Amino acid sequence: MNRFLAVLSACAVLTACGGGGDNSDGSKASTYSSCTITQSDALLAEDRSKDISQCWDGVDYEEQNLALNWCAEKVSAYIDSEYVFGHSVEYQVASTNCS
Repeated sequence: MNRFLAVLSACAVLTACGGGGDNSDGSKASTYSSCTITQSDALLAEDRSKDISQCWDGVDYEEQNLALNWCAEKVSAYIDSEYVFGHSVEYQVASTNCS
């Protein structure tokens, strides 16, 4: 059972469409490569800071919906493992790897 509400960020960032080029970090510009928590409603400032520092990469999804599903699973697993009581977060996918 999920103990949090994940709110999908309105913007899923894909910096380039088609072309098959690479980003400066080696990721493919035409795919979604990473997932980042962008906003947290945690009660404590230290928890909010910890949440927004989370980023996962290592995938190259061409379809946005697949990338968002993968991202939702990563965020859910993180919240479940870190908190007894969940909270709302926003997240997004991007074409670049985590920095």
